[in-house]
Amino acid sequence: MKISLGTAQLGLDYGVSNKIGQIKKYDARRILQYAYDKGIHMLDTAPSYGESEDIIGNFSRSDFSDANFDIVTKTPHFKGDVITESQVKKLLEGFELSRKKLDQEIMHGFLVHSCDNLFLPGGDKLFHAIEQLKKDGVVKKIGVSVYSSKQIDRLLDNFPIDLIQLPVNILDQRLLESGHLKKLKNHGIEIHARSVFLQGLLLMGFENVPPWFKPIQLALKCFSLEAEMRNISALQLALGFVQSINEVDKIIVGVNTLEQLRGIIKATSAHVNVNEFSNLSINDPTFLNPSNWKV
Repeated sequence: MKISLGTAQLGLDYGVSNKIGQIKKYDARRILQYAYDKGIHMLDTAPSYGESEDIIGNFSRSDFSDANFDIVTKTPHFKGDVITESQVKKLLEGFELSRKKLDQEIMHGFLVHSCDNLFLPGGDKLFHAIEQLKKDGVVKKIGVSVYSSKQIDRLLDNFPIDLIQLPVNILDQRLLESGHLKKLKNHGIEIHARSVFLQGLLLMGFENVPPWFKPIQLALKCFSLEAEMRNISALQLALGFVQSINEVDKIIVGVNTLEQLRGIIKATSAHVNVNEFSNLSINDPTFLNPSNWKV
C-alpha cells in the first residue's frame, strides 16, 4: 500500500480541520493496530511531534501488538546562521533517543527536518553525520524534508540523498509541473508526498473553509465541483490524485480518528487521470505552505 501514516496528530493538537485536539492514547493504539492490520506498514514521525515517538514505541513494546512498522523520523530544527559541532552532537544524540523511544534497531529513514540547515556554513557536517549512521547500519535511507524546487535543485547538486519528503496535492502541483518529481525519480530517490489534504483543508467542505482562504476560494470551489461531477467524495479525489502520480512512492496521511482512517483506506481504490486537473493548480506559497497560514 502507498499509504504511510503520519503521526503528528498522535502527539499534538494538529491540523486546520482538527476540532478534537490531540488523540487520546487508547485511540492512538487502536489507530496504529488498525493501520497495520490493513496493510499500512510505514509511519512518519519526528521529535517535534510532541509525544508521538513515545506513543509509537510504547505501542510497539506492548504485549497486545504484533506490528512491525518501518519508521521514518527526523532531526531537530537547528537555529542560527552556522552549524556547530555541538549541533551535530545534538543530531546524533537525538537520533539515538528517537531509536530508543521508538523501540527500533534499524530506522527506515532519517531526514533533515529543515532542509535549509544543510545550506548553512557547516551544514555538510550534518549530512556527514547522517551518512555515517547509514554506514553504521542503523538507518536504511537518509534524506531531507523540502518545500520548493530550488531546495531540490541545490540538494541534488550537493548531497547524495536516498529519500525525500515533499508537498504535493491537487492544488499544489508545482513539483509535478516543473518536472522535479521525474528528476528525483531519475536519481533513484524514494519520494514521500505530504500535505495531500492540505492539513485537511481540502476535506473541510467548501462552506466550512475559514475566510482567510478567500483568495483561493475559486480553486476550492472548483475542486468540490470536480468531485461532484465524477460522483466521488473530496477524499477520493484528493487521495486519488496523488496516488495516481507514478513517481510518488508513499503518501503520508494523518488522521484524528479511527473512522477517518477507515475512510482513507477505503478511498485508496480511487485513481484518476492526473492530467485532467491542471486547472486546479495554484502557485501561491502563502496558501500552499501551512506554516504561512494565518488562521
